[in-house]
Amino acid sequence: MPNIGLRLRELRLARGLTLEQVAADTGLSVSFLSMLERDKVSVSVDNLERLARYYQVHMVHFFSGEADSPVLVTRRADILRRLTENGEAPASVTLLVNRPNPRMEPLLVHIAPGREEPHFRQHEADTLVYVLSGRARLVSETGEETMLEQGDLAYYVNLPHRRFINASQSEPLTLVIITAPPTSSLDELLKARQGFWAMGEQK
Repeated sequence: MPNIGLRLRELRLARGLTLEQVAADTGLSVSFLSMLERDKVSVSVDNLERLARYYQVHMVHFFSGEADSPVLVTRRADILRRLTENGEAPASVTLLVNRPNPRMEPLLVHIAPGREEPHFRQHEADTLVYVLSGRARLVSETGEETMLEQGDLAYYVNLPHRRFINASQSEPLTLVIITAPPTSSLDELLKARQGFWAMGEQK
């Protein structure tokens, strides 16, 4: 599978753009874009969405296509590897499906001790949350707060802008979130599958 950096470089060169032009248009630094194209840094969900919208492609462009098997499996070893690769990130998300037009979107969210999702997210759809490990605070932008313990399951529809906070200062938080695409209001047709992002990096 081509890496994200290579595909970003291909998009830029196909449009005859320099790194300086992309930086000026997107607000990202030249050094960050250069390292990203060489896969020297990870990219946040927000920055990847920004670049996808800038190049006018869907996020599926950066990832593998539809799998041949009707049963899609993400193995535990692969999940643990992805979490380990970005273990120092405040939060990370792994998309566990690689169908281009799914009816459900399962996400694995990992949040470091005492940290939280860096941004509120709005999603107008049914959402199911299961706490695999740790203790979570589900906080809405209006101030509503729900505490979830390990093994708890939460279900909500059209909750105002919300984010998860790790309620523990010593233990990581791992959640499985199942919802209908898209996961972000910034990308109307999020179709990237088997993707992994660290959230909260600096530009």
